Amino acid sequence: MTAARGATVELAAFTAGLDLKDIPEGVVHEAKRALVDWLAAALAGAGQPSADALHRASDRLAPGEAATLIGRGERASAPHAALFNGFASHLQDYDDTFNPGDTTVHGSAPVWPVVFALAEQRPVGGAAALAAFVAGFETEARVGIAAGPGHYEAGWHVTGTTGHLGAAAAGARLLGLGPERTAHALGTAGTQAAGLKEVYGTDGKALHPGKAAMDGLLSAVLADEGFTSAMTIIEGARGFLAVLAPAPTHEPLLDRLGALWHLAANGYKAYPSGSLTHPTIDAVLALRERHGFTAEDVAEVEARVHPYAATVTGKVRPRTGLDAKFSLTHGAAVALLAPRPGLAHFTDEGACDPATGEARERVTVVADPSIGKQGAEVAVTLHDGRVLRETVAHNKGTPGNPLPDADIEAKFLDVAGPRLGAGAARALLDLCRRAEELADFGALVRATAQRAAV
Repeated sequence: MTAARGATVELAAFTAGLDLKDIPEGVVHEAKRALVDWLAAALAGAGQPSADALHRASDRLAPGEAATLIGRGERASAPHAALFNGFASHLQDYDDTFNPGDTTVHGSAPVWPVVFALAEQRPVGGAAALAAFVAGFETEARVGIAAGPGHYEAGWHVTGTTGHLGAAAAGARLLGLGPERTAHALGTAGTQAAGLKEVYGTDGKALHPGKAAMDGLLSAVLADEGFTSAMTIIEGARGFLAVLAPAPTHEPLLDRLGALWHLAANGYKAYPSGSLTHPTIDAVLALRERHGFTAEDVAEVEARVHPYAATVTGKVRPRTGLDAKFSLTHGAAVALLAPRPGLAHFTDEGACDPATGEARERVTVVADPSIGKQGAEVAVTLHDGRVLRETVAHNKGTPGNPLPDADIEAKFLDVAGPRLGAGAARALLDLCRRAEELADFGALVRATAQRAAV
């Protein structure tokens, strides 16, 4: 296949020249929604044991006080803050999901940590911070779409691989790099791109966006110092697409660049689990609400889902919280038992809960290629013989069934209130709502720190 000429350079030029005034108002609003949602996800993960371990390791290797760790009282060096904040925001699988037909990218987790780290190193206004995020998101989304489903099926975690490029683009934009140096930043980031699906169900999965943020930050700063790299890292004969994607399609890299905004199709999670479990959860909850049955009334649940969803969420009997997040049987069981699946249902304790385990045994998953990735067809058979059916075409939180602003803000306050205190959480939310007006985006970053016991 003939590579698109100059795609890396064209994306670099787009990044270098992007200002908030060039971005449609609706897309700017989507960036602020992504910020609020990402902070909720990061705060949810910030106090987990593996986040503690990551901070201790960072402090052993390179102690520092330059940058804020979201939801914590400690600080770290800028690279390790980017690492930590990216890791924490993906740890609970509660972060945003860009999920078109050809890829799945958690777009905020690799990108916002770079914006946050740099906003404490130099003066950064809110408008510049939002533009940098949009540049990073558009870069990683376009490369992910171009890489296609074969990239993921080969074993790569798209958020880790393309996230490196998005993180570097955001960093380059905030540092004010021109097109040439931005291309070098992308080259340095692209050669570090990594993330293997073998670690799914472990802490290693969340390390991918953390490393993408850390490496993207390094790549941008190196380019700012004159460090060079390949100017064709995305489309080159031995570049990202050629090496990591079995059947790439180059056209999406530059398709309507500056007119087609992939951020406008971003999705936000209503539940803290893999997004492919959500259509089935939605269907079970809808049936419960409509018919008023309890888990004890249910003889069997059959969930028909896309084969891709059946494979990715195929952990039938999870024994850890991380495994439970990628278990469609677990998600359906929780939906039978709880009014709304929450963080507690996807912990180690939740995975081993006897009632949930018993309910999982009544759930059968069937792969059906006629069903879309965001859909599910669920049949619940009751002990009295009734069979109740529900079809979900687009799960809650996807572009076809979007979460309202109020729901995203409620998600944020549910997590941020206990972590930061109710007053501090509401003040932080107000800063996010008017982010483009801020003269010092660093003030918002510092407001994410845990001040004292709450």
